Amino acid sequence: MTQIANIEAWRSLYDDIGGLLFANALEPTLPHFDLGRRYVTRIDPDLVRQVDEAVKRDGSLTPVTVANILATSSRQMSVDQLLGMAAEARSRMEEASTTLGEAQGHVRDYAGALEAQASGLAGADGSPADIAGLMAITRTMAERASLAEQRLQQTGSELETLRGRLAEASRSANVDALTGLPNRRALDIRLREGFDAAREAGKSFTLAICDIDHFKKVNDTHGHAVGDEVIKAVAAALARVGAGNLFVARYGGEEFVTIFEGVDAEEAAVQLDAIRKELIAKQFAIRATGEVLRNISFSGGVCGKRTYRDASAMLKAADKALYKAKEEGRNRILIGR
Repeated sequence: MTQIANIEAWRSLYDDIGGLLFANALEPTLPHFDLGRRYVTRIDPDLVRQVDEAVKRDGSLTPVTVANILATSSRQMSVDQLLGMAAEARSRMEEASTTLGEAQGHVRDYAGALEAQASGLAGADGSPADIAGLMAITRTMAERASLAEQRLQQTGSELETLRGRLAEASRSANVDALTGLPNRRALDIRLREGFDAAREAGKSFTLAICDIDHFKKVNDTHGHAVGDEVIKAVAAALARVGAGNLFVARYGGEEFVTIFEGVDAEEAAVQLDAIRKELIAKQFAIRATGEVLRNISFSGGVCGKRTYRDASAMLKAADKALYKAKEEGRNRILIGR
């Protein structure tokens, strides 16, 4: 009996979601269905409010409006999904703009012809009343075209807002929230592109994996808030390595990956070791307790391009060197062979 009740509830939910999409002439895509589900079930009050305001303002939902709402209220949709929606909305905008332009041209031609021939029509087959009626229709057509043009301009403004939000979402998707460094997603792109470019140009290309020593102990002893401060301090130190040819990303947890373009493994190791020595000489004050942390260090595994077939093989070699550095006592930089 419970299963039957569930099926009936699901059917009712599907009908309500489908009805919402159909009423607004929205295609049954996954993003549109997601908006419909969250609106019908009322699980997202902010989205419900935005949908109600959009319908009250515009009379219905459009793909551009939906994309705008999802861009601001959704945390689960990927950037690629949102960008896809933006591309679809932009395509429809261009089609609508072309159609509207043609329609307005027809209306203007029609109105001009009636204006030019009004006197002739009045003296021949048509009465002044007939001409007045035709002119009234023409004015109505022109007014409707004008309103449509205004709506198109408003939609264009919404699309510009959407572009800005998507650009910000794209930037956020590539940045680690804690450190402000590029994240794993951005690293994968840069690593692949940098490796291919260096191989094609025959230039040096080096990467290193760095890991904060005894980080679990820091977390267990002082708490995660202090651990986060240590991560940020190490991230800031690594970001100062080298010059414009350096790319530093948070690889995950307490690990970082540095990419050195045009720098061989030996020089990269020297630069990282200088940062390691500078870091371990510092003292970190814990604001909440006034306690001082000392001897914060990291270990690193460095790997040059050499004959590796791809960037993934380089990462594995660097990780192997890092593991060896930790086995040998940590707080050191080793070059993979």
